Amino acid sequence: MPTPETDSENRVGKRLGNISELTVIAPLKPGGALRLRAIFDSLGGRFEQADRVGTVHDMRFVFIENDTKLLFATTYDGDWDTYIDDFATLIPEAMDTLFSEVEGWPGIADPSVKDVIAKYQITASAWYVACPDTTVPDVRRGQKVLTAMENLLDAVSP
Repeated sequence: MPTPETDSENRVGKRLGNISELTVIAPLKPGGALRLRAIFDSLGGRFEQADRVGTVHDMRFVFIENDTKLLFATTYDGDWDTYIDDFATLIPEAMDTLFSEVEGWPGIADPSVKDVIAKYQITASAWYVACPDTTVPDVRRGQKVLTAMENLLDAVSP
């Protein structure tokens, strides 16, 4: 299996096949963890708006260092700039709500936002991808094919 490479198109972070990783550890405003927990609780701990982006494999929000920092980690299809642009275009209000508690967050529409993200981004020391060439659309298409096949087999089974 190939070794993940740090890709200049990802600024910081590794890429393996079609899949890239992004990990950020950013300082929170005083009380920011409490306010974000309330938002996450209202969402049932799930950030389903990410489905609108269409390239997100997973993402995690973790409070660390006595709730003074936010660890955000995600795995996605494609390039870093495109990934950030998709969030800015498709769910800008959600991004500003979630990251407004990060110190220095300029807003997703601000031209400096990518520099702010890159400032707090760190590259994973080790990273594993089970299917590095399988994108989120590939997975969703495969699920539809599997469901159709199961339905067909159920229809012809005695």
